[in-house]
Amino acid sequence: MSNYNSHLSNKSYFRSIIPKDLRNNFEGKDEFRLSLRYVINGDTKILCLKLKEITDKLFTEIRNGMKSLSLEDIKEILRIEVRKQIKHTQHFYLGTNVFDAEDTIKSLELVSTRETKMKEDLSSENIKGYEKELDKKLEGILSSLHIEIETNSINYKNLRRQFIQIYQLRFDWIRTLIKETGKYEEDDFRREIENKLGLGLFPDLQSILPPPIIENYNIPEPREPYLVSSNSVEVKYNSVGSTNPPLNSLQSTPISKGLDLFIGEKEDIRDKTEDEIRTSVKFLTECFGDIPIGDITKEKSNIIKSHIKNYPKNRTKLAQYRDKDFHSLMEMKIPQKDIIHLTTINKHLGHLSSFMIWCVNNGYCNTNPFTGMKIKQKKSPRDERDRFTEQEIKDMFSKQNFLHYTKVEKDSYSKYWVPLIGLFTGMRCGEICSLYLDNIKEITGNKRTTRWCIDILEEPYRPDKRLKNQSSRRMVPIHDTLIDLGFVDFIKLLQKDPKRKRIFEDLDYREGTYSRSISRFWNRRYLPLLGIKTDKNGFHSFRHSVIDHLKQQGVEPHFINELVGHSQGNIDLDRYGKRYNPDILYKKCVKRIVYQTSHTRDIDFLSLRMDWKKIIG
Repeated sequence: MSNYNSHLSNKSYFRSIIPKDLRNNFEGKDEFRLSLRYVINGDTKILCLKLKEITDKLFTEIRNGMKSLSLEDIKEILRIEVRKQIKHTQHFYLGTNVFDAEDTIKSLELVSTRETKMKEDLSSENIKGYEKELDKKLEGILSSLHIEIETNSINYKNLRRQFIQIYQLRFDWIRTLIKETGKYEEDDFRREIENKLGLGLFPDLQSILPPPIIENYNIPEPREPYLVSSNSVEVKYNSVGSTNPPLNSLQSTPISKGLDLFIGEKEDIRDKTEDEIRTSVKFLTECFGDIPIGDITKEKSNIIKSHIKNYPKNRTKLAQYRDKDFHSLMEMKIPQKDIIHLTTINKHLGHLSSFMIWCVNNGYCNTNPFTGMKIKQKKSPRDERDRFTEQEIKDMFSKQNFLHYTKVEKDSYSKYWVPLIGLFTGMRCGEICSLYLDNIKEITGNKRTTRWCIDILEEPYRPDKRLKNQSSRRMVPIHDTLIDLGFVDFIKLLQKDPKRKRIFEDLDYREGTYSRSISRFWNRRYLPLLGIKTDKNGFHSFRHSVIDHLKQQGVEPHFINELVGHSQGNIDLDRYGKRYNPDILYKKCVKRIVYQTSHTRDIDFLSLRMDWKKIIG
């Protein structure tokens, strides 16, 4: 389309609208203009007609260099789109924690919501709008392939309809992966497309398989039979003299390369978590070498499990184990007291299983040999860590002990405040140590009064702040005892320094956390000095102390869960319920944290008060 227009006063131009199917040839522009301001008025109309003739001829010539949409073009475009949608399906599945029933339910609900939205878009009232949006995508694809766009042609309409069918199938694929925990492979989905569209997109699926072995009692059965699925019929194949089929290119991938790819797909993974995963998978390479992933069998997984069960804790720190290689360690008779804890053994087996599940889902192996290998623990998780008794709390925070060993000085405040905050909030050590000054806030309560709170959250621009899970995001009212000890005044004094960002800048960021030096001080030095340390207590016992203290007072579990950042265990409360106003959480939980050595005697924390103005200056 070309025309002649007046533009402003005494100005004119020739404008040509570039057809949609040709815009890629003009760097995406939708029109071009030519000024006619110096053309004699009587000649403008004649010139515009001539220019229109030229542009129409130009567009025709460009089109002549383009090809029409053929059946083979449709097949190639659909093959590419199927691959994209399979990858989308796998990414969605891998983003779902299939080991958590709640996350699985949420993912399935999200799939159903999106499917319902698409059905609405395809209804008779909305179908034109949906097709219009899809046309934009198809125009871009066809233009990039120099294929002429004829939206009214049979081939184009078929292509559009087949795209819609692929999109519809994607919802079933995602559900299948989640419910079957990744058992479906890429060929299963491609086969389903073949059956649905009937276009012969993937001729490789039609390739002739070797004839099935007929049962013969003179031929030994393979140890691990290879199953090939074809047209929903399972047939067993084997080669004479071989117990396993040859590995394909993916299955021949070394463990080290697969591990790097596995780690690379995990977004925002903590340094500590990455180290733990690499340490666990390293058992495989230390024992068997950097073998192909497809060679990791159930037999090998049992060998690894037996080795992990006899592995020494603190291997790099204890002199008797530090310089030994893996095989030398396995030949040693390591005392039971030096062997890693059962929880750590299961953590290693869990990381190995997660890695192998990823390998199965991505075609690097056929099965996960570490499934179901965790060792059942006889003790309840609640018995693994003790809370502190009231007498122990009194000893830990007595003036002569606490002030002497914490040694508060300028720019050295963490040893004083972090344990106290843990005792009166139940916060995790890492949550406390990573606090920034602006995480301490005055929040409006139910009666328009304000209450000082600690805002526990992840912040994208602060990658050093990490939460354990989504439930950890919360607003914790500050206990009166902390306010009486001057915590809010302490924060205000620190805020006077415009360069200061974090509360505890005396703590270094190491191994993905700021809490390392505090937990070491508390667990390895302070508690042993007081004669309180056992195998079942440590800094984390503050959290258990708060939870058990409130539980014994009859505080309802949903209030306790919100205070300490636990899941409510109820999808309605977790997903749809808003968080409690700080006033409610204060009255129901925080106010009731009162430590006593008897019914009439509270532990005296106010003797720990410091002159923060004098210390900070």
